[in-house]
Amino acid sequence: MYFYKIVPVIILIIVYSLIIKRRILNHNIEIWAAMGIGALLMLITGSITPLDALYSINIHVIAYLFGMLIIGAALYESGLLGYLFKSLFIKENKFTSIFFKLFLLIGIASSVLMNDTLAVIMTPLMVDLSKRLKIDEKFLLLLLAFGVTVGSVMTPIGNPQNLIIGLQMTDPFYYFGKYLVLPTLINLVLTFYLLKVFFYKNANFDVEIKDLEYSIKDKTLASLSKVSLVLLIIMSLLNVLLYVLLKVTFSLGLIALLSAVPVLFTKNVKKVIKRFDWKTIAFFIFMFIVMQGVFNSGFFQSFILSFLQTPFEIMFASIILSQFLSNVPFVDLFIKFVSHTPVNLVTLAAGSTIAGNFLLLGAASNIIIIQTAEAQGGKGLSFMDFAKYGTIITIINALVYLLFIYLYL
Repeated sequence: MYFYKIVPVIILIIVYSLIIKRRILNHNIEIWAAMGIGALLMLITGSITPLDALYSINIHVIAYLFGMLIIGAALYESGLLGYLFKSLFIKENKFTSIFFKLFLLIGIASSVLMNDTLAVIMTPLMVDLSKRLKIDEKFLLLLLAFGVTVGSVMTPIGNPQNLIIGLQMTDPFYYFGKYLVLPTLINLVLTFYLLKVFFYKNANFDVEIKDLEYSIKDKTLASLSKVSLVLLIIMSLLNVLLYVLLKVTFSLGLIALLSAVPVLFTKNVKKVIKRFDWKTIAFFIFMFIVMQGVFNSGFFQSFILSFLQTPFEIMFASIILSQFLSNVPFVDLFIKFVSHTPVNLVTLAAGSTIAGNFLLLGAASNIIIIQTAEAQGGKGLSFMDFAKYGTIITIINALVYLLFIYLYL
């Protein structure tokens, strides 16, 4: 019996090992393929049945990703994404000022539009900027990854796990605002300047930016992309309003799909489809199967029950165990065991979210960024690259949140 309980964990370790060491026999094993091997092993070993595997796939998440990837491809292919960046930010030539403002905008926007949305939309721009300006791609991708993760902490609609937590609270916006907004803003500032220190020697911070040229490449597609973007923002804000007033939400997948409809009615839709990142969709399908197999084993549940209910213990458990179960399945499980006080719930939200800054698999947005960057022709980020910087930033983020949470107790 114990053997069958440990097999899914061994498979998870194999997946992690393949992702950590992505070059075997001189062939790159992409992240989606490593997760696919894990899903196949889960089925072969009987750790999950084919029917359970099918049911484990969250169709709402897949629909959301499909819609957002379509919109993201259209924004980039039309030239609108670069044009908006130039219009909004390049009014001066100071690298730090431009990217600090962009970083804050990414963080704040992710708290309303959801972190995965910003990950999909902004990754192509970050890769393109690194090529044009000869800025270290790792710096810009980490800037995006940490920005969408930290920024999404401060509202109950910033990411899927916060949504699960918020539905357990009587006044989620009040408690998230009370405990998490100020430390999140502090963490955004600290994270940006920490990254600047880490990359000071090789990020080319003296680059000339004011002469950077971006123009609309396809006016029809750009116009339709604007419509899609406006629809996405309006429906997301309406969703927030419904959540505040009635504690109900529309499916994020439905919102993304409806928002993507306009860009599918252009003659140049082939350009959008050609840029569509099917590898990200494949990764998430395989990930759901692997994580369900691990969940079915019950292996990590015994660890969860051993943790007590203090904010420090909840924060620690959230950060560590989210690396193995992924943060959304972890919250869905752990919320059954934690007492539903506002302090415990906001601590669970903060810990499970900044877990995404620790290791590569701690957040879905990290995978979206890396898969999209590689599809864009970028180098992406390795597991060790991410851990090298993410470990320090996660520790600092956690300490800042705990300081404020204990101050308000």
